[in-house]
Amino acid sequence: MATLQRISIPQPCAQPWAAMSPTAAGRHCAACATEVVDFTRMSDAEILAFMARQGGRPVCALAHSAQLAPSAPATRWRRWLLAGLALLGWQSATSCATKPPQQPPVPTTATVATDPATTPARQIIVRGQVLDGASGPAVAGVRVLINDTQFGTTTDEKGNFELVMARDWAPIAGGSVTLKFLGNPFDFQPKDVALDLKSTPAPLAVHLESVPNRGKVMGKIRMPEPPVAPPQK
Repeated sequence: MATLQRISIPQPCAQPWAAMSPTAAGRHCAACATEVVDFTRMSDAEILAFMARQGGRPVCALAHSAQLAPSAPATRWRRWLLAGLALLGWQSATSCATKPPQQPPVPTTATVATDPATTPARQIIVRGQVLDGASGPAVAGVRVLINDTQFGTTTDEKGNFELVMARDWAPIAGGSVTLKFLGNPFDFQPKDVALDLKSTPAPLAVHLESVPNRGKVMGKIRMPEPPVAPPQK
């Protein structure tokens, strides 16, 4: 039997769940003229049993993002980010949350200021912490991208991040930068923060806002391909 973790929604739908008419199994989407099944009320076993009863027919569903396997776009952004870090000469081990070698560890809070006396004039360091809402907990795994590039880093388990950039690097040579904060798209709205780099940037405290219907994703369910039988002769 397929495991729930291998079921995915590769192309999430943006239709508003709250505007749909209730049905026995979920809600009716007028835009697609189809029923959207509410998987958020089902256990893993109930979802798999429901899909088995469909006999291969396509199903549109609303599900918690944690119920589904990561979608292809999430895999792509991870690959792009790793490629960008490699171009910068940064190193990656088992996580995207890497920083240039031989740099001090990321501070445990966003209130640790950069000491200009210890920062080489040829480098700019931006540090900060990403939080859930105005006073929520720290958010790990948020991508922090530089301008419209794929260069950047990822927040650690305490929501902290650090960017070390060459002062004469083309994207920031004008003396300013826009940092793009991208959390889980099913949880948080993207946020841009513009910084003036002509002076030492103060540590940032970035507050992400929730998306409507937070933590849920809607769209066509994709089931895993059945295994291929091995040769027998």
